[in-house]
Amino acid sequence: MTTELSILVGTVTGALAAYITAKVTTNTQLNIARGNADKDITLQRDRLKHDHFTNELSVERAKLDALHRILSRIELENSQTMSYIQSVSNLGVEDFRSRYLENCERLHEAMAIADIHYPEMSEKVCEIYGQSNIFWGNQENLLRTDIKANEFGWQTLLSKVLEASQAISTRARHLKFEIAHRAKELSGNIAIP
Repeated sequence: MTTELSILVGTVTGALAAYITAKVTTNTQLNIARGNADKDITLQRDRLKHDHFTNELSVERAKLDALHRILSRIELENSQTMSYIQSVSNLGVEDFRSRYLENCERLHEAMAIADIHYPEMSEKVCEIYGQSNIFWGNQENLLRTDIKANEFGWQTLLSKVLEASQAISTRARHLKFEIAHRAKELSGNIAIP
């Protein structure tokens, strides 16, 4: 009977040792798996955060670029040079008004970008819009005025056109400087936040 008891104790001890070893191994593997899963989740979260940041940066750069281009075009369309070109080119009223409406459309786009993305720039864009209306109204009257028949009126209108053009140019340059400054700030934020 002692032999049988020894065999039984040996078997139970072996089974118990195997069970304990399996339990420890399973717990260790679960802890390793949890650690790996936590690392994977953290890496994925960081990757998503980086992708979101990169996307936001790209969108903001695109909006800054669009606003800068619009302001440059507005500055040109409302310039002394363009006034002169329109004056000597015998531009018809319909063509002139069509250009005016295109100018307004670009300004509306600039106002939308400013209002939605850069509210601190909205007021200056609205001021440019107001000066642009003054420019185009006086420019149309200038084109309709015969300098030989009404030199004083023509000179007065030209003066108003040039004054509005200068106001537009000054405001547009200030806004483009703000845009360039913001773009520089974005360049400094390229690293992951």
